[in-house]
This record gives sequence, structure tokens and C-alpha cells, in this order.
Amino acid sequence: MTGRDVRFLVNMADKVKSAGYKGLFFVLFFVLTSFNGIGQKKSDIGIFAGTSYYMGDLNPSVHYAIPSFAVGPIYRYNFNPRNSLRGHAFYHGLSGSDPDYYGYISTGQTTEFAAKFVDLGLDFEFNWKAYQTAYRRTKASPYVFAGLGYGLAVIPSVNVKSHVNMPFGVGYKINVGRWLSAGLEVSARKTFTDLVDGVTNPPLDDTMSPFGNNDWYYFTGVFITYKIYKFWEDCPTYD
Repeated sequence: MTGRDVRFLVNMADKVKSAGYKGLFFVLFFVLTSFNGIGQKKSDIGIFAGTSYYMGDLNPSVHYAIPSFAVGPIYRYNFNPRNSLRGHAFYHGLSGSDPDYYGYISTGQTTEFAAKFVDLGLDFEFNWKAYQTAYRRTKASPYVFAGLGYGLAVIPSVNVKSHVNMPFGVGYKINVGRWLSAGLEVSARKTFTDLVDGVTNPPLDDTMSPFGNNDWYYFTGVFITYKIYKFWEDCPTYD
């Protein structure tokens, strides 16, 4: 926001009383669009694609069992070369069946589930090296992230429900061009429920603590992002 914008807002504020709510809405709209313009040069947007899989009562220990396809957009706001705030929305599937694992075989029961979710999250991201998307002086960096998320069940049922989760993970990002970056990421979701799979507790050990018996799910994939670009501010000529 420039000094001229500030003076404009001051003048508009004097008119809000006489203009009523319409004037107030106009000022709010102007402020939001101004901040959006500021944020664009610090932001990048892209897409993630990979796999997801579940671990819980029906799969207590086997990683990458019955993987499902996962895909969705990501948006990153970069505060500085080290710290970013990222939002994501991944559409994915989770499934399990007791004949595939050892957990329920001895009971003679047959329990299975298959569900679709949208994994929503807001993550704080820290780069181990100073890094900027599509910036020629920063080539690559490993990173870690953690945040708060929500698994939205696409078709909720009595057993499989939406849930709050805590996402965290690691990755590696690299600039691949003047406007693009790409990377590899592995992450986990610690859920705060034992009903992602529709099974509350293993039948042979129904005294397990709900806090230690909550379900987990994981993502592994690649992403590509595009820097929201302003030529006169981001052109390498002015680096």
C-alpha cells in the first residue's frame, strides 16, 4: 500500500459517516484488495499429487499398504526466505480390510472400510536454507512443517466421520525455472479420533487408551508451484 493509498483511505474515512454502510463496505473492499496486491509478490500457488494410506486398528504396522491417489491445490504465503504459511486441500482415499493385516485374523471377524476425504490444513513451513520460489539466487532447500488440519469425509456415515488432525512432515523444494518450483514431500496426519476406519478398538484389546489408539494417515507425493509474478518488482534485472 503506497502513501497515496493511505491518504485516499483517510479521505474516505471522513465520508463514511455520511455514506453509511455502503461507504464502509467500499473502504473495507479497498483495503482488502490493496493487501492482496501486496501479498501477491510473496505468494505462490500450485498442485500436489501422490498417494495416501492409512494406519490404525485394521493396519497397525504396515506402511504404504493399500495406497490411494491423492491430489489437490496448495497456496503458500512467504513471510521471508525462511518462514511461510501454507494452505492445502487434498482429495484422497483411505481404505483397509482385516484379511490384509494381522490385527483381526484370530477373531474370525471380517471388517473393512473405504472412504474418501478432503484433507484441509493450514501449516507453518520452515526452510533450513534461505529460499525463495523462482528466485535465481536460491536453488533449493529442505524444509519441515506442522500445523492444524481437518479431514472432511466426502460421504459421512455412522462409522467413518470427519475429524480434526495435526499435519506435520518434511520435504525438499527446488527452483526449476524462472516462475516455477517443484519438490518432494512426506507427511503424516495424527488424528484426534479412532473412527477414521470405523473401528473403535481391536476386539482383543478393548481397554486401549483412546489417546494412544487414534488413527493415522500419511501422504507421499510431489508438487509444483508457480510464483505469482510482478515483472517490475521480481525481474532478475533488479536483483
